Amino acid sequence: MNYKNRLNRKYMQISLYVIITAIIIYILSLIAKNAPSILSIIMEKVGWLLLVVRPIILGFVFAYLINPVVNFFEGKFIKLKLFKKMKRHRIWASILSVIILFIAVAGLISLMIFTVTDQIRLANFDDVVALATEYMKSIEDFYYSILNNMEKLDIQSHQLEEYVENILTVILNAVRGFADSIVNSVTNISGYFTTLIFSFIIGFYFMIDGDMFTSYLKKASYALLSKKSNKRISVILNDLDYAFSGYIRGQLADAFVMMILISLVLSITKVNFAIVIGIFAGLGNLIPYFGPIVAYCLTAIVCLINGEFDKLVISIIALLIIQTIDGNFIGPKLLSRSIKIHPLIIIISLIFGNAIGGLMGMLLAVPVGAYIKLVVVRYIDNKAKKKKELEKTEKNKL
Repeated sequence: MNYKNRLNRKYMQISLYVIITAIIIYILSLIAKNAPSILSIIMEKVGWLLLVVRPIILGFVFAYLINPVVNFFEGKFIKLKLFKKMKRHRIWASILSVIILFIAVAGLISLMIFTVTDQIRLANFDDVVALATEYMKSIEDFYYSILNNMEKLDIQSHQLEEYVENILTVILNAVRGFADSIVNSVTNISGYFTTLIFSFIIGFYFMIDGDMFTSYLKKASYALLSKKSNKRISVILNDLDYAFSGYIRGQLADAFVMMILISLVLSITKVNFAIVIGIFAGLGNLIPYFGPIVAYCLTAIVCLINGEFDKLVISIIALLIIQTIDGNFIGPKLLSRSIKIHPLIIIISLIFGNAIGGLMGMLLAVPVGAYIKLVVVRYIDNKAKKKKELEKTEKNKL
């Protein structure tokens, strides 16, 4: 009787395993079959979550970047006798830092708008229209001369006309898409403004009470996680801070310096829209190797439109000298606290960053690559150290 009961129990257990396995396989097949729709739903929820937490992320980034300035003013307020009786030095340091930042940004935007309006006011639109008309006429004459020569040679031009129509269609679609993106950006400006306001408020609270948030998170981590996990998290956070803080803050300083230098040099060479070119080139300098491209291209476009070939040559030489000075002296000085990585790794990081996150991905690609390099190098060094110690121990045993 006992034998039959054991046998029945064994068969029952096997049957349950078979049924559970069949159910799991069926569920996995359903998931595989509906994978695209499931993935789209997941991405939609992730996008919604990112949209909700975006002000928090932007606020944290804002507070993180401006924190050294706040610390500087807080230290000055504590040392100066005039402010010793003042309570909550951190609040006043944060307010002063934000005011200085707003004045700098407002001044930069005002300067750019003034430069553009001044150049437009001084521009000779008749010359610009005549130059554009001449270019269009040259292209049209060139096109019809090709058609005439093909007719003389008894070559059908239907295929060429079809190519031209396709090219025009592509250009018109691109212009339409660009216009649609501008319209969408204008219609969503209220959403952007709301996100910016909330991000600023959250960032301001991060600046004021950052130490309180940090201490509470450390306390929660200590209470909920093991000692080993806390140590690992601490190492990761220190590595991220080291990889990001030095690079991003140094890159921002380098971009500001290049804005001033490029604007000054192009103003000396009397290139139109010199300050605008300098501002955009400085912003482009936030992405490695992108700033010089912006400076050269915008300078070439402005000079060629106005037919100023002598200015173009002089300006390109001057920009080349500035970029050389920046690459060998200014950049390394400002980025001395950042991790040194090979230019090939920078290029690979930019390619992956652009593929994953577009412009924002390219901005973060280099510090992310620096962090990965730091982790990999440390892992290899630890492995090599352990291997040497093991070999030394075995050698001592022999």
